[in-house]
Amino acid sequence: MPPSCLYALWRHAQCAALALCAVLNLSCPTQAQVTLLVPSRANIDAPTIEPAAESPRIEPPKAVPTGPASQSRGKVVRDKAAQDKEEKMPAALEGAGVRNSDEGGAASHMPQTNRATAIDEEVDLLITMMHPFTQDCLAMDMPELFTVLRYDNATPLGNGVLQGERRDLLGDVEEIRYLDKKAWGANVALQKPGLYQFSIDSRPWWDAPRGRFIQHYVKTMLPVYGVERGWDTPIGQRFEIQPLIRPFGLTAPALFSGRVLLNGEPLRGAAVRLARINTDKGAVPTRWHEELASSTDMAGQFAFVVNQPGWWCCMAQTAADPLKGPDGTARPLELGALFWFYVDSAAENRKR
Repeated sequence: MPPSCLYALWRHAQCAALALCAVLNLSCPTQAQVTLLVPSRANIDAPTIEPAAESPRIEPPKAVPTGPASQSRGKVVRDKAAQDKEEKMPAALEGAGVRNSDEGGAASHMPQTNRATAIDEEVDLLITMMHPFTQDCLAMDMPELFTVLRYDNATPLGNGVLQGERRDLLGDVEEIRYLDKKAWGANVALQKPGLYQFSIDSRPWWDAPRGRFIQHYVKTMLPVYGVERGWDTPIGQRFEIQPLIRPFGLTAPALFSGRVLLNGEPLRGAAVRLARINTDKGAVPTRWHEELASSTDMAGQFAFVVNQPGWWCCMAQTAADPLKGPDGTARPLELGALFWFYVDSAAENRKR
């Protein structure tokens, strides 16, 4: 058969396959399109507090006189020792509930988790839409909801669930340009130590090539001053990924597992993908190497081995009630639950 005929047959088969996808409303393989929510810092450590220099040791008297004058002099010596001990305490620890003792100097190097009543930190958050592997950004509408929940060792329980301190951040969002596309950013003040869970609910948008609406529920975490309590606590999003392995302090290769929740209940059989922002522009042999794919088990759980450092996005997908499309007819709505986390490299850990 002449090559021209073979090419014509191939083109005919290709057009037939595309038409069948359109008729059956099937999605042809496309690059992952995700909503980005990443902080400018993967964690914020407490400043190191250097131990104070030890006061000279005061030798006790070899003999203790019993006269009135001697008793007075002994009182002066004891008062001087107490004064030296008070001067030894750094001002930064006063009122922090830290005991300053001769044998406790080494503990002064440790972060004072949950002891400071106020801190002065900040973090920038980037909100945009992109294809992680190619880093191609897409214009994005302002989120519908942007909040943060803070947890620490004093966070109370309610109905068996930690009740984090909630703050609405939508008013802090500003329109920016990122990779020459409309995006959103926010500078958030952090005034207390804690585990911060940031989340956004996107507005449904029309995906014309796939003929459907898409809506993403996104979250990420930021541990501040060594607090980790609350990392496995769901925040009550409509569609959510609950990590089952602490999602920070990971070094590649690392195991990451989680549970997919729909309206607070585990969702079985949900498609789950894991994609990394390809900042090093590394090439892969096939498109299957651009992301990892799995599905949830009967308990809504999944697991992946993360083999490279960087920012990773875990995304679960499910269908929801249709919305009215541009032509006035009901069109499918696809929900995405996204969770962003950072994985260190061994080289980064050595630098620390």
